[in-house]
Amino acid sequence: MNTFISSIAVLLSVIALGGTGFAIAQIFQLQQNFRELNASVQNSPVASESPQSPPTASPSTVPTTEFNQQANTEIQPGQFVQYAFKDRAQVELLSVKRIQNPDNGQRNVVNVQMRVRNLEGRINNVIVPDQTIARNPQTSERYESYDRVTDKAAREQSRRDGTKIDRSGRIDRATGAISMGLVKKGSSVDGYVWLLIPEEVQTIDLIIPETATFVAVPISN
Repeated sequence: MNTFISSIAVLLSVIALGGTGFAIAQIFQLQQNFRELNASVQNSPVASESPQSPPTASPSTVPTTEFNQQANTEIQPGQFVQYAFKDRAQVELLSVKRIQNPDNGQRNVVNVQMRVRNLEGRINNVIVPDQTIARNPQTSERYESYDRVTDKAAREQSRRDGTKIDRSGRIDRATGAISMGLVKKGSSVDGYVWLLIPEEVQTIDLIIPETATFVAVPISN
């Protein structure tokens, strides 16, 4: 009986020892597989590359209204051209620029330079730059030439105090009458006029006698 029990004990020991060995072998195999998998991951191109941060979008540049206005104030050649005396002559705006008032230092004077071209040849009409009127397209307020405004003020002052109007030393603030009869066909002559326009006004309509109206003309600084 003792021999039988001893045999069973030995058999159980052998079975346990075999199970332990099998378990150790499985653990060793798992460790080996893990090492191979880890090495494979480390050597893969995706793992070896350092992560790149997403590109940063540059802030969009949106031009402001003020910038657009400043960029578009300079008149370009041929931008403002209108017929005069129906279609017998042509008037082109060369420059509409704000300048300093010589009397008070303010910038409420706009110098309008124009070019008058004879298209027909036989024209006896005249264009008087001093009669040019500017109109505010928003308020419809009208602005006359520098000389007309100052002359009205001088006449009013003369009536009040009885003094004579003194025009000595007066500078030219407008070209005299441009006679088309003195301009050959295809030729042109330049003229100008100063207009008294408040500083806050940036765009005007220009009304030159016997000429189609110039609309939305920008004033440059």
